[in-house]
Amino acid sequence: MSRGPQFSKRIIQRAAIVEVALFLVSLFVGISAADDETLKVASPWEPKSLDPIVYQLSVDVSEPLLSVDSEGKLSPMLAQSWDVSEDGRTWTFHLREGVSFHDGTPFNAEAAKLSLERTFRRSAEYSSIKAFPVESVTAPDEYTLVITTSRPFAPLAGYLSKDATEILAASSFDSNDEVVEPIGTGPFKFDSWVPKESMTGVRFEDYWGSKAKVEKVVFSNVPEEKTRESMLRAGEVDIIGTISPALAKKLAEDSSFKVYEQEEMGRVRHLLLNVANPPLDDVLVRQAISMAIDRDLICDSLLEGMDQTASAPFSSNLYWSNDNLETPSYDPEEAIALLEEAGWSDSDNDGIMDKDGEDLKLSLFTYPSRPELPSIAEALKDQLGQVGIDIEITILDDSAVREQAKGGKVDIYLVSVNTLLNRDPDTWASYFTTESYYYDCMNYAPDDVADLIEKGRETMDQEARKEIYDQLQERILKDVPVVYLTYYTGISASSSDIQDYELSLIGRHHLENAYKA
Repeated sequence: MSRGPQFSKRIIQRAAIVEVALFLVSLFVGISAADDETLKVASPWEPKSLDPIVYQLSVDVSEPLLSVDSEGKLSPMLAQSWDVSEDGRTWTFHLREGVSFHDGTPFNAEAAKLSLERTFRRSAEYSSIKAFPVESVTAPDEYTLVITTSRPFAPLAGYLSKDATEILAASSFDSNDEVVEPIGTGPFKFDSWVPKESMTGVRFEDYWGSKAKVEKVVFSNVPEEKTRESMLRAGEVDIIGTISPALAKKLAEDSSFKVYEQEEMGRVRHLLLNVANPPLDDVLVRQAISMAIDRDLICDSLLEGMDQTASAPFSSNLYWSNDNLETPSYDPEEAIALLEEAGWSDSDNDGIMDKDGEDLKLSLFTYPSRPELPSIAEALKDQLGQVGIDIEITILDDSAVREQAKGGKVDIYLVSVNTLLNRDPDTWASYFTTESYYYDCMNYAPDDVADLIEKGRETMDQEARKEIYDQLQERILKDVPVVYLTYYTGISASSSDIQDYELSLIGRHHLENAYKA
């Protein structure tokens, strides 16, 4: 039977439809495959700069001379080993061979010298490295770097593991010493940056270590935790960082997601008290605030039992902990007695302490990028209210809070700060100097405290340094410019198909090992 021309036409149309369908399927498969090679991360932290001196790069583009291992100890990175002279002034670093920058130029002592000299030139702009007493940086041979200081400076190795000292190739900088493109030695090459939005890196095929398992990483700034959660649930991102214990608990109950926890080395939530502002210029009031806070309740109710209470900057598992500190316990009755000793009373029975016609009212500032902090602020408002201290809460980002502090408007600042950010207790000690990032929030830098801090920097023997920082912790506990609340566990979450992702002791994402199953 003859089928006729209409039948042939239908065959051709169907074939065309099938061909288009197959083409679309191939496109979809291609997109899916490409998507499998891209790891998307959402975090509250904004990629603020291409210069690691200014702000850490969101993507692992550059690397420092030293790193920190799983036990929190300094370990090799671009330097395989290092020595210090007996007088504590000459540091010799033996560099890793066979390493290339992303532009193909070799990493060697001369390249490290040029990068670190720029860092030291710019150090006065950034308090974290302002204290470097560097006299010279030399490259006596291709893989030996020597840093000489004008005086012994024990924290140097710790600082050389920090983002600000990461090594960049000479081609990273323009004639004004500014970074135009970060060209490092890390597992990812810089690809693009959208200020206030995202930073993207692509795999560096000639990386000296284990190559990244994905072709691309996109690190996006998403300030709101609820938005990050929604993006994860919708599959728009693979990993979300810096989430609250409450969200972690919820996601852990869903098999579609994985939750990652890591107690960060030295990070602690605490209150910075402005000792220049009455009534916080009275140590009795500061002591009362510390005793009025139920840290156990905060840990159990707001932090889902995930974190431990803190009364000192270093938890007991860290070498720098002073285990002999006698810290005040939760005692609201004693807190009220201390306030009364300082001359405060509830003369009009309104529940708020007053003195000379003024209510005991304090401003408490915090920021939302650590999502649990606003909730902790509300708990503190309630607990301090029970002893007659009226708290007014303001939520701003960190830089805005510090601007308010310069104007004397911040009485109390609730922060989550890493006391070993530079892998050395000098990080914590430096908070009590006039050069500190947070000086305007505390206005606390007594001369004898400054002397102890300087002594800690110039003492090369570690056991002797430990005694100095023990003394300093005792002094801070006595003067109470800071009230320590809880130690901190970093928490991230991912979709269930993410493999080999982990958080580090210093709060960094290990994206070079992660991939999608």
